[in-house]
Amino acid sequence: MQNTVLPKIFHVVIPGFAHSRSFRCIWLLEELGVEYEVIMVQTGVPFREQMAPYGVTRSTKLPTMLFQGREIGESGVICQVLAEEFADQRSFLGTSDERLEMLEWVAFAESCITFLIPCWPVMLRPGSTVEELTKKAFNPMRRVIGRNVEHFEAHLGARGSEFLLESGLSIADMMCGYSLHSLDNWGLIDLSEAPHVTAYLERLRQREAFKRALTCDALELGTHRRGASF
Repeated sequence: MQNTVLPKIFHVVIPGFAHSRSFRCIWLLEELGVEYEVIMVQTGVPFREQMAPYGVTRSTKLPTMLFQGREIGESGVICQVLAEEFADQRSFLGTSDERLEMLEWVAFAESCITFLIPCWPVMLRPGSTVEELTKKAFNPMRRVIGRNVEHFEAHLGARGSEFLLESGLSIADMMCGYSLHSLDNWGLIDLSEAPHVTAYLERLRQREAFKRALTCDALELGTHRRGASF
């Protein structure tokens, strides 16, 4: 594999409906203010076939990142690698005392959207609807998702901080924030009794880097150089 100078992130978007979990990595790169390339692929065509011309040899799913000659998968791992690589520009890893807590949140971000595993095939079919998603993927997980929202609400309420870690914004927020944003964006969770989660989501959505990541909605297929916002 040829050495990749800029991080290359593969991403897919269903405009107005969903972003792949690559969104977390793109959001982090925008927060870091570094240059990167996002490569938009399309639904309905195997991702592996679309990524192979860029040098991907192993990965079959998103997110996938090419960086410094390495092929890296899983959004939590990608965010960790990027945060460590560019920590001298801005740290999103919390303090040394918060490392275990941060890693726990990174892992929890996936467990709180477990339902996405069966629902992605539904979402990626032409003509898919939120109603179909709800029936086939969300309803069986309703109680689990509700308890996860309660977990966030209790933590944010007890901690009293703006973000999950006391030290400030971290990759824990990018991982979990994407999960909560997606659930809320599809109307699949009730936040009427979760004021702390509601306020937390609003803080994240008002961040300029978050807004810039959302603009991937308008990108055409192919490679786009982005970042270096600061």
